Amino acid sequence: MIKIVILAYLMGTYPMATQQEFQMYGNFSTMEECKKELNSQTRMTGVYDVTHDFVLQTEAKYDWVVAACVDERTGDRGAEIYPTYDYGKPEGVDELLNTLKDATPGLNV
Repeated sequence: MIKIVILAYLMGTYPMATQQEFQMYGNFSTMEECKKELNSQTRMTGVYDVTHDFVLQTEAKYDWVVAACVDERTGDRGAEIYPTYDYGKPEGVDELLNTLKDATPGLNV
């Protein structure tokens, strides 16, 4: 199964301490189909639909670090998107991202 997974952490905390994976959408038949959904920006220019939905679903309690298309069978992360930070990347985000380099399947941190 191919799905969209978001890695996030609880706002106002250290990312490594409160990291959590959220599955946003799933059951894509191809990685290309997933990538199209992942990169969709129909609501607001410059805002990914999937992250907009994520913020609403988590009531803005979590800050997302990466969203990716993941094939659970192979562990392939076909496409990834990252947020931009207006005031600099929060402390601990780079450390959390470094844990993803060898993680499979999913984001598995």
